[in-house]
Amino acid sequence: MEADASVDMFSKVLEHQLLQTTKLVEEHLDSEIQKLDQMDEDELERLKEKRLQALRKAQQQKQVTSLPCFLKLL
Repeated sequence: MEADASVDMFSKVLEHQLLQTTKLVEEHLDSEIQKLDQMDEDELERLKEKRLQALRKAQQQKQVTSLPCFLKLL
């Protein structure tokens, strides 16, 4: 009986924490969506270019990292 009460209390606490976390994430996403909605074309283009540069840099790092493994095969 006592174990059931502990499990029930734990479940309620976990549910509460999960709801709180979900609300925080939702608020953050709403804020980000609002920022994007308020951007003009120039700002969106700068954001796109910044993201493309980050992707290119990540790809370049990936290639540099895999280069020593390739050289060992030769």
